[in-house]
Amino acid sequence: MEGFYTDAYGRVWGNKTVDETVVITSSNNEITISSAEDTYTFSVPTGIYKSMYVTSSSELVDAIHTTIQSNSYPIDVFLGGLHNDVKYNSIVFRLSDGTEITSISGTFFDNFFNSI
Repeated sequence: MEGFYTDAYGRVWGNKTVDETVVITSSNNEITISSAEDTYTFSVPTGIYKSMYVTSSSELVDAIHTTIQSNSYPIDVFLGGLHNDVKYNSIVFRLSDGTEITSISGTFFDNFFNSI
């Protein structure tokens, strides 16, 4: 995906922090992840989620993971730790079927990912 860091494992890293408290509403919870052959659309459950850099834990990542599993989508989601001038957590996605993510879109993406 152009403008986003994709590592050797095909993981696409978000550039916006999800540290502290994140509020998900119906206006920022839609996400679509596409490969060359398939498209997966889902809604992140609304709620207030906490992520902690020190413990590398995230209620938001856990909620997304549960949603992905309930849809049987071949998507992995991780909490990534980045170390620019300031340490922060970000959302990381990867397709577990070995295909490459070609695009991510939706209101969740617009609010919780930033293009470089």
